[in-house]
Amino acid sequence: MKYTKPIILILIASALFYTVVSPRWAKVQVLQAEVAQYRSVLLSVESLIKARDELKLKYQNIPRNELEALKKVLPDNVNTVELALNLDGIGAKYGISIKSIKIVAEKDANATVIRTPSGLAYEKVVVSFSFISNYQNFKRFMYDLERSLRIIEVRSVTFQVTENELNEYQLQIETYWLK
Repeated sequence: MKYTKPIILILIASALFYTVVSPRWAKVQVLQAEVAQYRSVLLSVESLIKARDELKLKYQNIPRNELEALKKVLPDNVNTVELALNLDGIGAKYGISIKSIKIVAEKDANATVIRTPSGLAYEKVVVSFSFISNYQNFKRFMYDLERSLRIIEVRSVTFQVTENELNEYQLQIETYWLK
């Protein structure tokens, strides 16, 4: 009888451990693993917030005129009026008046959305127009068109020679915009 009480207490303690404590301890370990995962996610979120804030600060430090220049290189929409005004402004320096301008966004089966290395998608816009000018002013116009901030590719140039020094030029150019 002397050893029966301790043995009974050990059996009761063992039974309580396996029936009550052990399952709850397993749940506690699962919860601790979840807590560790949440803490690692919170640390990564904090680092992302810090990186975002640094980039936002860098963006805000870019001068406005440089941001406007970047928007001219690859605009985020097809602003046909602004494009026509830019072309007319380039031509006006040389007495060239742009006429019969047509702007067509390529949406046919051959037009594919092109992606930049950073993952941005952009599309092409085809612009056709004509004007009358002499050859020297045409060369100056083309030079300025080449030097303009907006990315422009000349697809075709056709012209008709007349008796006087004025020729009629027809250009088809391609420019791009962010999708």
